[in-house]
Amino acid sequence: MANLRNCSKCGNIFPYQGRNICGKCVQKEEDEFQLVRKYVRDHPGVGVLEVAEATKVEEDKILQFLRDGRLQSKGLTSSLVCERCGIIINNGRWCDKCTQQVKAEIQGHVPEKPQKQPEAVPKSKSKDRMHLKGE
Repeated sequence: MANLRNCSKCGNIFPYQGRNICGKCVQKEEDEFQLVRKYVRDHPGVGVLEVAEATKVEEDKILQFLRDGRLQSKGLTSSLVCERCGIIINNGRWCDKCTQQVKAEIQGHVPEKPQKQPEAVPKSKSKDRMHLKGE
């Protein structure tokens, strides 16, 4: 039997396929994204509040589109800030500088894998060699 779950948005039961929302809610979310994307493209420089009012899509959902990287705030006025240092960013959760710093910190804590040294091949003795039996 399929792994059934309740949709976190509408509560309906659906077969789980990697997301906690059902197919209808996924489609609704995609329709809202396309609506927001078109509005931002047609009205460059608008704020998130104006987009939310014009499209009837919640502000939080628009900000989530930005954090997920599905939408860039180049067409929107500054609305998203780095969660680490607070500077204005176009998308995601962190600015490029903080992303690089976090990567460096993680790599500093993860030990490097030692490279395998080739095993020394012992010098063979005459009894270790392969011989052909005379015909």
